[in-house]
Amino acid sequence: MKQPELGKRLADLRQQKSMTQEELVEACNVSVRTIQRIESGEVTPRTSTVKILLSALGADLESFKSTIEITKSDEKLRTSESWLHVAWISGIVYFVLGFLDAALEYGRYENEFEVDSVTFYAFSKLLYFVSYSFFMFGLIRLGDYFTNYLLKITGYLMVGLFAIITFFDIFSIFYSMSEFNLMTLGAGESICVGATGIVFGIGLMRLQDSMGQLAKIAGIIEIVAGFFFAVVILFLLGYMMLVPATIIEIILLYKGYEFIKSERLKS
Repeated sequence: MKQPELGKRLADLRQQKSMTQEELVEACNVSVRTIQRIESGEVTPRTSTVKILLSALGADLESFKSTIEITKSDEKLRTSESWLHVAWISGIVYFVLGFLDAALEYGRYENEFEVDSVTFYAFSKLLYFVSYSFFMFGLIRLGDYFTNYLLKITGYLMVGLFAIITFFDIFSIFYSMSEFNLMTLGAGESICVGATGIVFGIGLMRLQDSMGQLAKIAGIIEIVAGFFFAVVILFLLGYMMLVPATIIEIILLYKGYEFIKSERLKS
């Protein structure tokens, strides 16, 4: 047990017993200053001191530890529930913004941008990245909850790649690059996204036992999309495959949110 959590739990237990610090002093013969410093997290008491305080509060060390573990578990469930709630909503935003992003990319390569359009392009790219990040962090959270480290690691990699791609997209608008350099950069991005997407799809498939067939289907689609991106010349097919993959993943996040919420209410 570490501070400041230990002190907070002791203070909560004392208040549950409707005892003041002075009354606790009388019950256990520990100085009021010591109790104040323990409860505020200033010092870490010896185990023997904790036992004396708990005895005066009508509790024992083992039950006290169990209460802390249950509280930690409940806090973890609440955190996961909140993340998944934000994630599935962000997934919808990301999905909608994807169509806007496609339209902007078309306008960019058709040289239809003016100054105001360039500013809007940069802003929309950043918003697109933020919504994608929250969406992916939800899937990463699922990986963490179900001990799926492959999904967690590749999820972080996907966010990192998306950040790099977003940076270069915005950078290339304000600083001219040759067509060859743009094509080379695009090919490199496509290969990296494809390779990572294949592994990410495998991670999603590993959620099948916990989240059902939808996870398997989403994983297979991600693998196929990853293959198309890796081939480069088929990247448009990869983008098309991401449409059903994203929809299924949003549903997965919502199901995960409902599952963790029900688990928290049971505990």
